[in-house]
Amino acid sequence: MSDPHETVRISSLLASRLCHDLVNPVGALNTGLEVFNEETDPEMREHAIRLIQESTTKTIALLSFARFAFGSSGAFEGELDMFEARKLALSLFEHYKAELKWELDVPMMPKFRARALLNMLLMAEKSVPRAGSTVTVSGDVNRVMISAEGPKIKYSDEVKACLAGESTELAAKETPAYLAYLLARSGGDSISADFASEENLIFTIAPAAS
Repeated sequence: MSDPHETVRISSLLASRLCHDLVNPVGALNTGLEVFNEETDPEMREHAIRLIQESTTKTIALLSFARFAFGSSGAFEGELDMFEARKLALSLFEHYKAELKWELDVPMMPKFRARALLNMLLMAEKSVPRAGSTVTVSGDVNRVMISAEGPKIKYSDEVKACLAGESTELAAKETPAYLAYLLARSGGDSISADFASEENLIFTIAPAAS
């Protein structure tokens, strides 16, 4: 991305996306602290402690995941520890309605592909945001599949445009899809999306056809 204005725009949108994700857990954490400090009723204080614990756990999960997915961490070069990536992804999905099934058994992966995977997990989760849905990661070090399965699955035109490298109408909530596209492209990969059924959408990250 050579255009400095485009770089600033994408960075700003990613920051907006992260802030949006953090508003609810941080707000709940603040509420819990206020209740704990003001209430004398033991039951209310116990409820406040649970709220503080849950909100803190979610905030840490969001920030830890974002550091890997959004943060430079050495830019595009090198490899990423996939056991750590798996741990962060599973921790994050504990706070989502969709269940994450990680069937990708590789210790390391090129950083550009691994970070593209993490960003596409966010898009897969948004496509099946209902209880009973699943997001499954499978494949190998060279080809990664992210399967989103659930009722009333969504695959928006905005996400399609992002994966095609079109960012003109980019909004903060779709920015991870565009970042995934940029990361994949930096290493010669492309990201495709195909419906295996009406309730199963599969994203594939693999070397682009020459």
